[in-house]
Order: sequence, then C-alpha cells, then structure tokens
Amino acid sequence: MFSASSRRLAVSLCCALLLLTELAAGVGTVLAQPAEGRVAKEYMLVFTGNQAFSEGRLRQAAAEELALLAHTDFPAATADDAAFQMEQAYKREGYAFAVVSYRLSGAPEAATLEFTVSEGVQVIVESIEFSGNTAFDRETLLAFFEGETTGFLGLNKLLFVEKDISAALSAIRDLYLSEGYSQALVGDPVFSYSTDRGKVTVHCAVQEGTRRIIAAVEFHGDTDPEAMGLLADLPEELIGKAYVPRRKLVLKSRVQEIYGNLGFPAAEVTVSDTTGVNFSQVHLDVTIASGSKVKIAAIAIHGNERTTDAFIRSRLALQVGDIYSGDGKQASFRALYQTGLFSRVAIELVDGLSPGERVLEVTVQESMAREVFVQGGWGSYELLRASTGYRHNNIFGTGRVFGLEAGGSLKSVNVQANLTDPWLLGSDITAALPVYFRRREEPSFTREEVGGSLLFSRNFFGGVGVTLGYLYRESNIVELASTSLTEASESSYTTASAKLQATTDSRNDIFFPTSGHKAFGAVEIADPSLGSGISFYRFNLGMRKFLPLSEKNTLGLRFDTGVILPGRDQLTIPIGERFFNGGENTVRSFKESQLGPKDVQGEPLGGDAFNVFAIELRHRLTDRLAASLFFDYGNVSPNRTREENGEPPFTDRSEIIDATFADYFKGLRPGLGCGLLYLLPIGPARLDFAWNPDQDKERGEEEYVIHFSIGTAF
Repeated sequence: MFSASSRRLAVSLCCALLLLTELAAGVGTVLAQPAEGRVAKEYMLVFTGNQAFSEGRLRQAAAEELALLAHTDFPAATADDAAFQMEQAYKREGYAFAVVSYRLSGAPEAATLEFTVSEGVQVIVESIEFSGNTAFDRETLLAFFEGETTGFLGLNKLLFVEKDISAALSAIRDLYLSEGYSQALVGDPVFSYSTDRGKVTVHCAVQEGTRRIIAAVEFHGDTDPEAMGLLADLPEELIGKAYVPRRKLVLKSRVQEIYGNLGFPAAEVTVSDTTGVNFSQVHLDVTIASGSKVKIAAIAIHGNERTTDAFIRSRLALQVGDIYSGDGKQASFRALYQTGLFSRVAIELVDGLSPGERVLEVTVQESMAREVFVQGGWGSYELLRASTGYRHNNIFGTGRVFGLEAGGSLKSVNVQANLTDPWLLGSDITAALPVYFRRREEPSFTREEVGGSLLFSRNFFGGVGVTLGYLYRESNIVELASTSLTEASESSYTTASAKLQATTDSRNDIFFPTSGHKAFGAVEIADPSLGSGISFYRFNLGMRKFLPLSEKNTLGLRFDTGVILPGRDQLTIPIGERFFNGGENTVRSFKESQLGPKDVQGEPLGGDAFNVFAIELRHRLTDRLAASLFFDYGNVSPNRTREENGEPPFTDRSEIIDATFADYFKGLRPGLGCGLLYLLPIGPARLDFAWNPDQDKERGEEEYVIHFSIGTAF
C-alpha cells in the first residue's frame, strides 16, 4: 500500500497526463473514453453500509478521484483517495467515527470496486468547557465555535467537526495575542464522549500569561519641532493599549509618513521596545535620522509620446520649488492614473545638484487613445437599434476628449459630436460641449431637434455629482396625428434653458445590480431672457433602491416623478416637451406612451406631470439567466384632456397649474407581470409579460402587453 503523499503524487501525475471524464450520475459502471493507444478500464461501483449519505452524495464527494479510475495505472491508490474523500464528507457532517474502506476485485478489464461504509453515530457537541481563562468570559470564547447546527432532533446543538474545533481554538489564541497576551497558550482540545459516543464534551485549557501594555513612547534623534507637533498625539493614542509587535510597525510608518510630508523622504526610523518597571509594561523608543530636507529642483517626464509635458505637469501636486511631500507624491500618482490616459505611472526622486535638491522623475506608459465602437440593441417600440462611434481620449495631447456618434433604429436617428475637457483650467470641473441632431417617431407625432449644450460638472464628497448647463435647441414637430383643437400648441419653437442636476449612484453593477441605490434630481428653467421662444419650469426626481434578500434574490424599488409648468405668458406646453407614460421602461402593462390623456382618435397627447412606482423581485437562475416578478403603477397628469372632459382650452397659466396638481396622484394605473433576463455584454436581454388588471376597453387598452428589449427596466 502506498503512503498518502505517494498516492497523491501518483494521482497528480495521472491528472496531468490523462484525459479526465465526468462521473456517471447513475448506479453502476464508471466508463471513460480511452486515450489514444490505450484501452479504458471499466469499474462496477458498489456501495454498502451507507444510510445517512446516498450513493449519489458519496459519488459527488469523490467525483474527481472516481473520474480517474478509467485511466489510472494506480487504481488502488486512486480508490484509497476516493475512500478518504468520502470519510471527510462524513466528518464534515459530524460523523466523527465514520470509516470508508474499499475492495477491488474481478478482471482488470471489468473490475468491481466496492466501498464499505461504517458510518457510526452523528456526534453532537454537548458542552464546551474552559479552564484558566480570566481575561475573557466563557460566552466570549464560545462565540468562536458558532457553526452549523443539526436539524429537528438536535436543535441548537453544534455538530462535532474536529477541524472546526481546532480552528476555533486557533482563533482564541489570536484573540489573546491581539490583546497583549504574548505568552498565551491554548492547549489541544480534550474530548469526552458519552457511552453511545453520540455526544461529546470539549475541554479547553488556557494559560493566559501576563498582559503587556504600552507604558511610554519617547522620540530621540532628529526631533524636528514641526514634526514633533504633528506627533504629539501619538503617545496618547498608544499608551495603555495592548502591546503587539504590529504597533511598532504602525508607529514607524506614521513617523516616516509625517517626516516624508515635511520634506524628509529619506528619514530613517527605528522603533525598539524595552521592559518597564515590570514585565507587563513596555516602553517604545523611536529613533529618528531625518536626513536632509528636500526641495523639488526639476521635473523630468519620460514615456509620453502623445501627451504633452504641460498636461502631465498640470496634474502633479508637486511643482518645481516645492518642498517634497509624500502625500503630494501619492496625490500626483492618483491624479495621473485617474486621467485614464496611462496604463502605468511611476514617480521617483533622483539626485539633484545638491544634497537638498532632488529631481522628480515621472515615467508613464500611455494607454490607447483612440477607439471605435459599434453597439446594437432592441426595444419593443423602436425594434432594432444600432449605433457606431469614434472617440479620441487625448486630443492634441491635452487630455481633452472628442467623440462622434451616430445611431438609429426603425423609429429614430441621431448624430452627436462632443468635446470634453475633464479638467477645465486645471480644476476638478469637467466641461462638455455636445451638439446634436435627433429625429424620433413618437406614437402620435415625430420630433426633429437640432441643438447644443454647454455643461459643467463636478463630483463632490459622498459620491454626489452635480451638473450645471445651458441648453439650446430648435424643435420641429411634424406628422402630428392629433386633430385636437383644445390642445393646440407650438409645432416649431426654440428652447433655451438653464439646468441644474445632482446624481448619486452606489449600485454594485449597472446591468444587474443587487445592492446600492441611484438617485437624481433636476431643475430646468426656459425663459425668453435666456433666448428661449417658450417659457417653462421643469422638475424631475428619481430613485432606485436595490435590496439583497439572499444570494440569488434581489428586491428592486423605483420611483420617478416629474412636472413641467408654463412660464410667463405661456398658455400651453408643446407636445414635444410633455411627459408620456407606458412602455418597456415605465408602466409595462401599456404600450409605448399609451397611458394617459388621448384625443378623440385615441392618440396620446402627454401631460404636464407623471409618476412611476415599481417594485421588482429578481431571482438569479444561473450566472447569466434571471427571472423577475414586478408590479408597476403610474399616471400622467392631467389624466384627461380638456376635450375629453368637454371643457374649453385653458385661458390662464394658473388654470394649467391647478389642473396639473389636482390630478398629480390621480388616475394611477397598474401593471402586474413576470419576465426573463439574459445577461449579455451590452446589457440584459429582457422579455416581460405584463397584465393590466384595470383594463379600460373604451380607451383601447390592451389586456396584456409583451415587451422584448435590451436593458433593465430600471
């Protein structure tokens, strides 16, 4: 019989040289395809004595070893390893005395491999007893033994798994060491079994030793006055704390950091410990050799072929003439990496002309600056969607970004060019200048727009991004299906507005989030004083929250609302500026834009406000496939047109505002449904089936709607 190490070496060599096969799931024969020039061996597997574990479970526990049998030249060693794995599976479930033996018999070409199992009883930990512990009570130490419990008959009893007991005792020893008990000893456990060996009492002996604490911290050597001021709080933070060796490393690192930030990059710090008046007290002596204070005499830049030296210098926190700072070096490193222009950044100090001068040497490796992309998609309304674009991330070597994108679907076409300066005038403000042309066929009209914007954005502490911008566009509404006289509005108009928007996003994934949230709010004002042909005030607010219920289940919550109010001398809101509801990404029991006010011909006209509430339970079936159950609830306000209500057109803007807020939370319509999502690199392909439990047949509403699209509903 081979030793355990020899057997495992033989198995490893066989694994490297031979083809592995999957173990057959049923009872009986293990058969593998023969390697070229070899004849596969067949083994009839027989299991006896197993009651707690099924044959399938035992096969799974030793699947890798059993798969080798058809090819190995060492069947006994492989069978022995398989038996060992089965034993370990039993022991992990508390069967401490389980033994699995094996016997090979029959002809080599068609042998029988019989595993005989002696399960023994499942052992429950009846009690865990400690001796010698005074620093920590029994309840504190017992917490390290928390683990899986048995079921009905052994409720709240710990299964006896010897390796888990040993791991818990090792963790207890680490606890003592972390609290300054450097001499603490935790002995091997002693087990006392009941007569039937179904229960065990674990005895744990602890020798705590003396707890050592830091009694004093003293600084020696080059005690720079400014540095000592910054280090003044360190002794108070350490004195009285448990002494562990890592505190010396932390102290050394902190002193070096402070001296480095004061211009002493070569400061050498030594921390030694000595015993105080008794063994329990430790004195820490910090010896400092600061070296020369260093000034940045020059900056040398290497590796940049496209990016200008001036741009790289502008991102550095250290400039010529500055006193060297370790924090400044790290800030410079981060700032260069965050540009996205470099795949590698190295910043080092090299000797200058005098001992107090250094050259800051910056070496970079540039990333790809240009990219071309093609994207595709599908929507239940737009059907096939596609876009292509070009992006240059380092135009003229200045870190500015130029992008050009064109896209379209069976319902729309758009072209956009964008110039972005991520660091306007060397600040943390991003400036963007997009210009565009868009044409989109809505269910009741076609919108054509030409426009441009000047946007300024900045990220603030807490992950909040704020954008302030000026927006200008010329809109033309054509192919208007509605013949409503009471809803007459501009079909060709100019909009010039100022917009402020704030966004925060903590989702862990943009395609299939399982935790986090996203929230946004926006205010937009269009007024003739800004150059606008129409006047309005628009407000939008939205929130998404994702709650992990378990490893595979996520609850998603959504709320969106918006309102647009006419400005001075404005009696209607153009149909191209109104809110619409219903479709694949709003209330899914309606087709695109079909929820809300309509004219006498049933054409949607939109409204001045809207709401969407949604709750969705998502269950991941596989890594890429998920199922969902959802409830959508939403409206458009006013929920009926003046013509539907038999009323004349509005004659005063106050009437519009009153009608909008009177119906703000009225006329909410539901949608119930289920869906499937398949995760693709460009986003999830989604198939949703939505039922309208409150169908209004007089308005031509469907009883159910099916949506197929690319992307999540929210």
